[in-house]
Amino acid sequence: MAVFRTPEVAPGEYGDLFEFLMKELKLFKRKLVLMLKHVQTGESMVYEQAWYDFHLKDRITHLLKTDDYAAVAQLPINKKGQTGIYIETRYVKSGKLVGLQLVEARPHEGGRYVGLTPAVVFTDADGERMLAFAQKLK
Repeated sequence: MAVFRTPEVAPGEYGDLFEFLMKELKLFKRKLVLMLKHVQTGESMVYEQAWYDFHLKDRITHLLKTDDYAAVAQLPINKKGQTGIYIETRYVKSGKLVGLQLVEARPHEGGRYVGLTPAVVFTDADGERMLAFAQKLK
């Protein structure tokens, strides 16, 4: 059981979830060109985005940084791409790995994406505990 978090890379900005999973933790490997497989279970990665109203940015940031996932689960989710902030989730269906991060799209900064919270990765029993929350974020 473990929970891993990315460090702050600039004031208010955190390392990317995908890079963290692939390069630092090395929890996924590429099969063929497009398929990503969990190194222990062989399961494919599931990727989802839950988009939220921009005025909720500070609230969601605070809730995620304080691990208040029950409160986040109560917030209304928008249609994909309707706003500039979303929670990115990457997990395997068994729950042996669940990762999430609040991201902001910044078209005014050359179209870059910024992690507003640390990317958090839950493994084993911690991941299984977080799976229902991650699956709700669609």
